[in-house]
Amino acid sequence: MSKQKKAEKRIKIQTIIKAFFILAIGYIVAIGTVLYFSPETENRIVRVTASIIPYPSAVSNSLFITTERLQDQLAGAKRFYENQDFSQIGMRVDFGTEDGKKRLLIKEKNILNKLIDDAIIEKEAKKRGIIISQELIDQEVDRKMKEYGTGDYLKNNLEKLYGWSIDDFKKNIVKPDLYQEKVFADMRKNDVSLEEARKKINQAKDDISGGMSFSDTAKKYSQGESAKNGGALGWFSANQMLPEVARVIFNLEKNNQSEIIESAIGFHIILVEDKKNEDGESMIKISQIFVPTKTFAQWLLEVKKDYRIFIPIGKFSWNNKTKEVEFRDKSLREYEKDLLENPINDPSIIF
Repeated sequence: MSKQKKAEKRIKIQTIIKAFFILAIGYIVAIGTVLYFSPETENRIVRVTASIIPYPSAVSNSLFITTERLQDQLAGAKRFYENQDFSQIGMRVDFGTEDGKKRLLIKEKNILNKLIDDAIIEKEAKKRGIIISQELIDQEVDRKMKEYGTGDYLKNNLEKLYGWSIDDFKKNIVKPDLYQEKVFADMRKNDVSLEEARKKINQAKDDISGGMSFSDTAKKYSQGESAKNGGALGWFSANQMLPEVARVIFNLEKNNQSEIIESAIGFHIILVEDKKNEDGESMIKISQIFVPTKTFAQWLLEVKKDYRIFIPIGKFSWNNKTKEVEFRDKSLREYEKDLLENPINDPSIIF
């Protein structure tokens, strides 16, 4: 083969490679455009491409959340609501209507916020030297399987309700929950304000022991609206209360007072004023002395101030003031606000 023919062949091959490269880039951009401006599409080619190419749904200098992860969790949530029979409690879910599509967008936005929170929590955990091993995740899953009776029961329900495997369950639920639990414990261990709150609730307990009435002690130490009423809160069922509080006080007799109870939001001393059974449900009337501590949500909001988040999806943006994902469209923001104030018996908004 002559030198001229070799050169022509080389140029031809280079031209083909360049053309293929340009077509590939064009294809990737086209699919990305669909994902970012019409992410609700059910097109199989788009979904397969997104599962191969990690298009970002949220990025920062240290975080990267893919559209595949977002859409997988959205599909699981959609499947969950559509597989439930809410008619017995007078509720329904229909994502096929115009309103239903908007409510699904709200669910998508909330999932993206949760994915960002989970990524930040994991990042902050690793800064503190907290690493959740695969062994610990497996142990937690085994514990949950025992709670449900059998592993098959959990597997079948995950598949039926969400379309998830056990590995999906580990990635989407177990691992993020473990990181939050460990970070929260570490945060409280190093929180100076926690000891100040503990000291205050102990002083309240000592004053009661010294003869001060519960009402006067609540007015002196308690925080919140009930303080001015001597801590009076009214009637509650167990499911209306924090689990760690309900476990203690529903075992107390009328006119008995709890020891100091530590919850995720602070310290409590509870006085059980009365008990009754209403429509088959146990109810108690209580007064409370409450000293708040920094909650995990407050800590997370402070931490998020150090992260600059960019949302490439066209319908969403990052609000630097609230540190949350929000709709770019003002009408959708107003629709969401109205819906949260009047959820119209839609469990996808309430739950």
